[in-house]
This record gives sequence, C-alpha cells and structure tokens, in this order.
Amino acid sequence: MSRDTPVITIENLSKVYHIPRSGKHSFRGALSVIWSALWRQERLSGDAFIAFPALEAMNLTVGQGEAVAVIGRNGSGKSTLLQMIAGTLHPTTGSVRTVGRVSALLELGSGFNPEFSGLENVRLNASILGLSREALERKLPAILEFADIGDFIHQPVRTYSSGMSIRLAFAILTAVEPEILIIDEALSVGDAFFQSKCVRWLERFLQQGKTFICVSHDMFLIQRICRRGIVLNQGRVICDSTISEAVNVYYKLHTPATPSIAAQSQTASTAPVAGSLHELNLISKHRTGTREITIEQVFTNHPLNASIVTGTWLEVELHLRCHTLVPEFDVGFGFRDRSGQLIGGFHTLYTEHKLTFSAAGSTAVLRFKCKLDLKPQAYLLLVGIAWNANHSEWYDYDCLWDCAVLTVIGQESFWGLSRLPGEFLGWTSS
Repeated sequence: MSRDTPVITIENLSKVYHIPRSGKHSFRGALSVIWSALWRQERLSGDAFIAFPALEAMNLTVGQGEAVAVIGRNGSGKSTLLQMIAGTLHPTTGSVRTVGRVSALLELGSGFNPEFSGLENVRLNASILGLSREALERKLPAILEFADIGDFIHQPVRTYSSGMSIRLAFAILTAVEPEILIIDEALSVGDAFFQSKCVRWLERFLQQGKTFICVSHDMFLIQRICRRGIVLNQGRVICDSTISEAVNVYYKLHTPATPSIAAQSQTASTAPVAGSLHELNLISKHRTGTREITIEQVFTNHPLNASIVTGTWLEVELHLRCHTLVPEFDVGFGFRDRSGQLIGGFHTLYTEHKLTFSAAGSTAVLRFKCKLDLKPQAYLLLVGIAWNANHSEWYDYDCLWDCAVLTVIGQESFWGLSRLPGEFLGWTSS
C-alpha cells in the first residue's frame, strides 16, 4: 500500500476553458457557444473565444492507501483537478485512470433533489452509487445515526442548513465503502463535533488501505489526515511533497506584499546583537494600540517562514521604540490557532521583570527564549506591547495580530496541543 501501487494515474492532464470574447450574454457570445457545442472547441477560431487554461498539463500518481491533500489559492485549479479525477469533467488533453470504486463529494448539495426529503435523497443517492435495495435497508440505521439530523430526515432538503446537507451527504458515502474517496471542501462546512466524527471515520478508512484525496483550505484538518500535499498555483503543480512542506509552500503563497514593520519604521533600528538571528517580515494587516511604544523589528534564531521541529528552543529579540514616556509596560510573544485561541508563548507579566523607558525617543532591545512544545501544525504569531493591570485587564500600546505563520513539524511526543509537565509515579496491581 504505497505509491508503488498506483490507484490513480494522471497523464498529460489539462483543462482549457473557452470564454466568449464578446461576452456570454451578447448575441455574438450566444452564437459562439452554439458553435462550440456543435463543432467542439478545437475547431473554434481565436477571434470568437479567449482560451483560459484552468489546469496545465500534469502527470501524477496516487498510490493505494495514500491520503493526499490538493491545496492552493482560489482559482488555482484544485476543484477542476478533482472533478476530472472523479469523472464529472472531461479533460482537454490527457487521461485519468482509476483502480477501484470511486466515490466523490465535490459540491455541497450536489446530487440532492431539494424537494425530496432527506430519506428519499438517501435512497436515491445510494441507488445511483450502486447500493442494492437490500444493502441500503441493512445500512440505513448506520447512515441515519452518522448523519444525526433527527426528524429533519423526513423534511425537504431545501429546508436544510449547509451543515445538515453535508452531514447527510457524508453519511451516505460511509455506507458505499469506496476504495477511493474524493472530497472537495466538504469537511470544512460541518461543526467541530461532526468534523471530529468524520476525521475518526477517515482514519479508520485509511487504516483499511484505502485511498483519500481532498481539497481544503483548512490546513489544520488536512495535516491531521493527510501525509502528502500537492500545491497548485495558476493551474500548475509547484510542490508535491510531505504535507508539512506543502503547507509551508501554501502559506508562502498567501503572504501579501505588505511592507514589513521595519520598512514602515521612520527611523532605522539597530542591527541585532547576535549575528545568527533572522529578521521576521511581520505583516501589519491588523495592528492595534496607541503607538506610544512601537515594535520596530523582531529577530529569531529560526526563520518562521521555514518549518520548525517541535520541542525547539526559539530565541527572540525585540527592538522597541518609545515615542511617549509611559511608567511601565509588558511584552508578549505568543501563538494562536485558526480559531483565535491563544495556545501559548512568553509574556513579561508572568516574570518579575518590570520594563520602563528612561525618556521619549529612546530605544530598547528585549531578549528571551521559549520552548516550542507544540503539536505539529501551523500557528499564527501575536506580538504586542501593553500595560497590564492584571491577567485580565490591559491597555494596548502596539499589538500585531496574526502577523506571521509558524509551521511546526516533527513527531508528536505528547498528548494535545502543547506539553504539560508530568511525571509517571508508578503503579501497583493485585
């Protein structure tokens, strides 16, 4: 069960869309569409259509038992690729060969008749997917239990929320027992409890040696499920590697061309004392505070745009500038998850050090280190200066929210998101 036993083989696969040059709502555009339908796109003149290459020619294989995430920015060709693998979209060139039963969940609500009840749609979809009536009746209780939408199963699907629709669609897939499962963004729709249920099912699915390929923007979720990542950018494969490396490339694609904090500073700051430190290109998309004190530059001993092994000691050097003299302040440097929950970090409030400036216009350098005992996944950096009255009351001077991405990799050696110090004290039996 490896890439040496391919179950999906993609050869010279591409997709080009032809867009009417005069607009699809114009008379000429309508004639162009009719011409395309009658004579195929290959025989169109260049004057009538603009060619848009949604996916450039690529060659890929996916092995039996692999869990693969296709990631990239919106419009990069991810969904187009999955549709061609599933067979719902014809390629312009090339071919896709699959081995085994393929089931796909490509579009929210696709395949559901909105006027039918949930139960009627279960029977219809199960039949389309190849389940016999006897097999469906045998598996129906498990489907309804997995969907867990209660009496709504007897209501028209048009009355469902997006979360209820995805519950029902995924529950049907669990009963079909495919060898290859393809999912496009669907796992990001359900609530946290349903996502957890789906992940546990997918883990059992993969333990059986079956194959999973998905598209998602939820980097935390796919890093839990997948081991391989394929990054698309403008219809081309730019990375095919481990999921950690692929996510790292993905985050680099999302780094906006915003000036760094150092570039925005009116006065150049001093160079770091330690020559081996790396300056962080902090993005100030969300910056709060009075700016009586400002963060000028941040240096670390590991570049945050590269992956960092869990358990690594991160040394940090902050360059600060005082614009208005304040009596006292604290500095925090921490990491948040995608929900905004603070996972951990360093904060002077929890130390005995009291920070002050001697005069307005002066600068200071603060150094500390913290151990990154974090679960392997991606985190967002928060760095800030504030006056803290206590643990729950503070006044911001300069806070940079989600200003950099830290991707933690490596083998988990503890349970949960971060390590809690503990010691085994022995056991007795009788």
